[in-house]
Amino acid sequence: MEGLSEDDILSLSDSDSCFEELIEERKTVLRQELAKITCNASEEDDESASFLDIVFSWSLKDALNEDLYKHKVQRIPETFMSTSDYLNSFIPPLIEETRSDLCSSLKGVSRAPICEIWTVIRDRFFKLPNSLFYLIKLKTRTDEVEDEVKEDIGSYEPEPGDIFAFTDIRPKNIGDLINRPKLSYVIAYVCGRKDANTNEIPIRASKCLEMDIEFEFSRLNKNETTQLRSYIEETNQPRNTKQKLYATYLLNLTTNIRIWKALKYKGEEANMNIIKDVLQPDLSRGVDCQNCKCRKSVIPVCKWYPLRSQNLNESQEVAISSCLTMCDHMVTKLIWGPPGTGKTKTLACLLRCLLRVRHRTLACAPTNTAVLEVAARLRNLVNGSLGFDTYGLGDIVLFGNKSRMKVDSYTGLRDVFLDHRVQNLSKCFDPLSGWKHYLESMIQLLEDPKEQYSSYEKEKGIVSFKDFVMQNYPSFGLQFHASKEGWELQSTDSIITEYVMQKRKDIVEQFLLDQQKKKKNMMTMEQFLLHQQEKKKNMMTMEQFIVERFGEFAAKLMFFMQILYTHLPKSFLSLEVVMKMFSVKDILTSLESKLKLILCGCKEEKNIIDCFQSSSGKCLSMLRSVSSAIPNTDFLAKGGIEKFCLQNASIILCTASGSIKLYAEDMTPIKYVIIDEAAQLKECESVIPLKLPGLKHIILVGDEKQLPALVKSKIAEKADFGRSLFERLVLLGDSKHMLNVQYRMHPSISLFPFSEFYDEKISDGPNVLERSYNERFLEGEMYGSYSFINVSKGKEQFGRGGYSSKNMVEAAVISEIIRSLKKEYLRSRKKVSIGIISPYNAQVYEIKEKVEKYNSVSFPDFSFSVRSVDGFQGGEEDIIIISTVRSNGSGKVGFLSNRQRANVALTRARYCLWIIGNATTLVNSDSVWRKVVLDAKIRDCFYNAEDDKKLALAIELELLEESESRFKKLSLWDK
Repeated sequence: MEGLSEDDILSLSDSDSCFEELIEERKTVLRQELAKITCNASEEDDESASFLDIVFSWSLKDALNEDLYKHKVQRIPETFMSTSDYLNSFIPPLIEETRSDLCSSLKGVSRAPICEIWTVIRDRFFKLPNSLFYLIKLKTRTDEVEDEVKEDIGSYEPEPGDIFAFTDIRPKNIGDLINRPKLSYVIAYVCGRKDANTNEIPIRASKCLEMDIEFEFSRLNKNETTQLRSYIEETNQPRNTKQKLYATYLLNLTTNIRIWKALKYKGEEANMNIIKDVLQPDLSRGVDCQNCKCRKSVIPVCKWYPLRSQNLNESQEVAISSCLTMCDHMVTKLIWGPPGTGKTKTLACLLRCLLRVRHRTLACAPTNTAVLEVAARLRNLVNGSLGFDTYGLGDIVLFGNKSRMKVDSYTGLRDVFLDHRVQNLSKCFDPLSGWKHYLESMIQLLEDPKEQYSSYEKEKGIVSFKDFVMQNYPSFGLQFHASKEGWELQSTDSIITEYVMQKRKDIVEQFLLDQQKKKKNMMTMEQFLLHQQEKKKNMMTMEQFIVERFGEFAAKLMFFMQILYTHLPKSFLSLEVVMKMFSVKDILTSLESKLKLILCGCKEEKNIIDCFQSSSGKCLSMLRSVSSAIPNTDFLAKGGIEKFCLQNASIILCTASGSIKLYAEDMTPIKYVIIDEAAQLKECESVIPLKLPGLKHIILVGDEKQLPALVKSKIAEKADFGRSLFERLVLLGDSKHMLNVQYRMHPSISLFPFSEFYDEKISDGPNVLERSYNERFLEGEMYGSYSFINVSKGKEQFGRGGYSSKNMVEAAVISEIIRSLKKEYLRSRKKVSIGIISPYNAQVYEIKEKVEKYNSVSFPDFSFSVRSVDGFQGGEEDIIIISTVRSNGSGKVGFLSNRQRANVALTRARYCLWIIGNATTLVNSDSVWRKVVLDAKIRDCFYNAEDDKKLALAIELELLEESESRFKKLSLWDK
C-alpha cells in the first residue's frame, strides 16, 4: 500500500478480497486522523468551538465594554435545586471573566510578548464562514534577507490555547489595534502544536485574513515571485509585499475552554454522583459513620505502611485514617490545612497509603507548582520503600504541559512524568531498535557466536574462499568441489593451503589462464586472498567481536530492563519477573567482566569462546524466561503508550483542569479524587475532576482563610465566581478536619496570625520551639524574629499605567536591608533565602528594579525573590519582608484590608518577618493591619526606620531624588 495517497486508499474497491480487510482498517485510521486534523486541536470539539465562537463574536468595543454582561451574570447561589441549575450557574460568569481577562490583555498590549509571522496559508480544511483555519510560520533570524536591517523579531512562540492578535506594526497602545487598513482587530486561537517537520502552527482566525498570499514573496525564488506577481496583476489583487505581520500574545484560553467543556459535557459516562452530593447542605457529609457495615478497617493499611514512621502528629494521622476508612456512601471529606501545618506531607502520606492498597486515585491542584510539590513529596516517600531500584514507579504518573512544568528542577520526577515515560517506552518497544531486538540479538550471540561472527565478516566484505570460487569460477569450483577435503581446509583460513596448491596446481593455473583471457579485470584467487587478508587487518578477531558485541547487547538490555520495571505498572509486570531481570543483570555483568579479563590476559583461561559457550546456558535460560514474561505490545495499537500509562496507573497527578484528559473513552474509572489547595480553586474548575466516570470519593484539602482564586472581572467577583467548593461546603456547615500543629514559623511570627485568624487552635511544633530555630541574620533588635518597621516619610503614588500603587521610600528601605543582608552573607557565608512581598504589582516592579543589583548567580546560597502576595501563596522563605505601601492621612488602604491576603503575607516566613509600613495610616485604617501595628507595639516589636542610621540615610537620599525629579518636571513644564 506504500506510495498511495489517502484519497487513493479511500477510493479502493471494497470488492477486492485481497485488500478488503487492510483497506477497511486503513480507512478507519484515516477517518480518525482526518477528524483530528479537521479541528486542528487535540481538545477542540463542538463544545470548545462554541466557546471560541462567543469570544470571536466580540468586537474590540465589546471586549472593552465592562458592562457587556452586567445584566446577564447572576450571583452563584450557595445551594442548587438540580445538577443542570448547578452547571448552568457558572456559564455567564465564565464568559464574563474571559471577556475581562481579554480586556485586561488588550489594555496592556504594549507590554505583550510578540513575534513576527513569516508566512500565512489557508489550511486545507478552511471553510467559510466559521472554519477559518490557517497555518502560520514564524520568522526566524535565518529567514531575514542579508541586506535587510536586522531587528528584534520577538521571542514569543504561540502555544496551544493561546489567543493572539494579528498586527501589522508593533502595538504601542490599544489604538494600534483599531482601524488598521487590513487588520482591524483580528484575533486567532492556536489549535495545536507546531509541526516538527514543517514548523507550521495551526490556528483558527476570528475573521478571514486578506493577506493569505501576500507573505509568500519573502520565501520564493525569482521565477516564482514573477509568476505570483503576474497572478496578482491578472486577478486585480493589489498586495503590499513589504507589509509585516506580527502575532501579539493576549491570553491563554486552555483552562477556560476545559471548564466550558466540563460544564457542557453530557457523555454517557458523565458522573453526576459527586455533583448531586454537593448541591444541598448535609450535616452528615464528611462525618465518620462508626457503625456502618461497609466501613473498612485502617489496620491493614497501617500494618503495610506504618504512618508513625513518618513522624506524623495526631491530627495528621486522624486525617489520613478518616480518608482511608470512608464508607461507600460517604462521598466528601474536607481537610483544613492552615499555613505550615504539614498539609503537603499529610497528602503525600495519604497517597502513599492509597498506592499500597491500589485504590486508583487522582491528585490535582489549581497550579503546576502545587502539583509538583505533592508529586515530589510522594516520589521521595515512595523512593525509600521501593524493593528493587525504581520498580513500582510505573503505578504513579504525573502529566501536564512540558514547557510550563519545570520537572527537571525536582529530583526524581522525570521517572514519573508522562512525556518522559512515553518517550522511554516508545524506545523500548521499537521493533527495530528496542527491547525485543536486542534480546533476540543476545540470544543468537549466546547460541552460536561463530555464526554471528560470520555475519559480521560478511558485513565487512569478507567472503569465504568457497563462495568466491563458486561465484567467480563456477567450472573450476565444480572440479574443486569433488574434493570435500579441499573446502574444509579452506574453511579454516582464507588462504590457499600448500595442499591445495600441490594437488590442484595444474588445474588452477590452466583455469586461471583461460579466465584471464575471457575477463581481463577478473580478480585472481591470489589477489582475492591478499585483499581479504588486508581487510582482516582492520577487523576484530572472533574473541574481540564476542566481547564487544556482548558488552553492547548487555548494556542495551540492562537499559531497557530498567525502563520496563521503572515505567510499567506492577499489574503489568510482576515482582517475579523483575527479580529475574535483576538476576539477568547480575549474570550479564559477571560474564562481561570475566570475558574482558580473559581478553586482556588477566585470567588463567585463554579461550574466550569456550568460556563464553560454557557460561551461556544459564544466561540463555533466564533471558528466555524474561522474554516470555514481558507483555506483548498490543496496547500500542489500542490508543498508544500514553493512554496505556494513564489507564493503568494507581496514582495520577495533574492540575484540576488537566484532568480533562482522563475523559478519554475506555479510561479506567477513578475511585478517589484529592484536590490540594482546594480553597484556591474556582468551583466551576473543580467540576472537571468531579465528573470523572466511576468516582466514589472526593477529598478537599485547603484553607478558606487564605486567598481564593483570582477573578479579574468585578462583575464575576460580585457573583462569587471565585468561590471554591471547599468554601461553599464550609458555609453550608460541613465539618472539616483541622491540622493543628505548625512546623514553619518561629513562635513570635505565628503568634498574631494564629490568634487573629484561627482562634488559637494551632500549636507550634517541637522543631520551631528549639533554640536553634532562633536564627539571626542582622545585628540589632530591629532585625529580630518579628518586627514592624515604621516608615512615616513615605508617599504612595500610582505606578505605571495608573492602576497600582507604589511607595518609593519603602522600596529604598527594603533595598538598604537587602544590601546589609548581602554584606553579612559575604562575611559569614551563612545560607539565607529572602522573600519580598507587596500587595501591589507596581511596588513589586519598583523593588525589583532597586534590588536586582544584589542578585548574582555566583552566590546561590544568597537568594531572594520579589512577588505579590497572591504570587507568594504556598511559598515560604527564611526571611520575609512585607511592603504595605499605603501612606496617607485618611487611613485608606484599599484591598490591603483583605484579611485573606493579610493572612497569606504574615505566614510565609520561617525565622524572620519584617513588616515595612506607615503605622499612622495602618492604625487609622480600621483593618486587620491596625491590629498588626498595635500588637507589635504591645509586644515591643515596633521600630522606627529613622532610628537606624543606614535606613535613615536611605530615606533621605530617596526623598532628595524625588524632590529633584519633581523640580525637573516643573522646570520643563514652565518652558
